[in-house]
Amino acid sequence: LKPLFWSNFVKEIITNAKNFGINEKEKKLRYLVEFVSANPTGPLHVGHCRGAILGDVISNILIFNKHKVTKEYYINDYGNQIVNFTKSVFLRIREIKYSEKFVPKENLYPGAYIIDIGKKIIDSNKDENFNYFDKSFKLLKKESLKHSMNLIKSDLKKLGIEHDNFFSETD
Repeated sequence: LKPLFWSNFVKEIITNAKNFGINEKEKKLRYLVEFVSANPTGPLHVGHCRGAILGDVISNILIFNKHKVTKEYYINDYGNQIVNFTKSVFLRIREIKYSEKFVPKENLYPGAYIIDIGKKIIDSNKDENFNYFDKSFKLLKKESLKHSMNLIKSDLKKLGIEHDNFFSETD
């Protein structure tokens, strides 16, 4: 391309800095962009972060082009993985409170973050004895998911990513 092209191109960018790159002829639509939505059973890993960045960039391009965008995180908080996650927290709580050895079994979550979640739940539920999994399940599920989602939201915040909605599958 000739130097005149580049001169005119740069001049157009400077002149129309706020609107440069916006497709004004395109019909403006409403979009629901659901992204990240990692299972709420622990912190994000690098693959989740890659998807988070991609979803946020797609959303931001749509917003830049004057579309109405809602960014949503779908919380997959129903099913066997949540039962196993909650059971892992229960067993870690039993380990902390009653010195019972945590034996990692198939489908349980052995990560150190489970211990941290267990400690937080113990601290905020001093009157709960956590003797029976079935009796404690509802409380443990709610509290475990809350603390796990706080980890996820903290990671997303560090990436500069904000969602408009967090939608629970259970709800």
